[in-house]
Amino acid sequence: MKIVYHFGNQIGFDTIVKKGTITEAEPQISIIGSDKSEYKLNNIKEVKFVKINALGTMIRLTNENDVIYLTVPRIFIDKGTGFIIVNYFATKKLGKLLMEQM
Repeated sequence: MKIVYHFGNQIGFDTIVKKGTITEAEPQISIIGSDKSEYKLNNIKEVKFVKINALGTMIRLTNENDVIYLTVPRIFIDKGTGFIIVNYFATKKLGKLLMEQM
């Protein structure tokens, strides 16, 4: 599933996000960046849906000590800081999948 994500404690209009994919394969979920880097989600502590004003619904994920904001895009234009239209239902589905992995 294609996602956009950001590692950090906060996210806003000026945040530059990265695009990548998330694997749904068992036994462990991984984020694979567009540069082929891989981040394993092996110790998920918290999954929370957050609605950020004018940015849409995102998932705030805590894995070990890292905070990751991620969402599933319907449309993503990678110019400047980027422009995204969020796929709300796919984001909810991904959040439920991540909650099951806790």
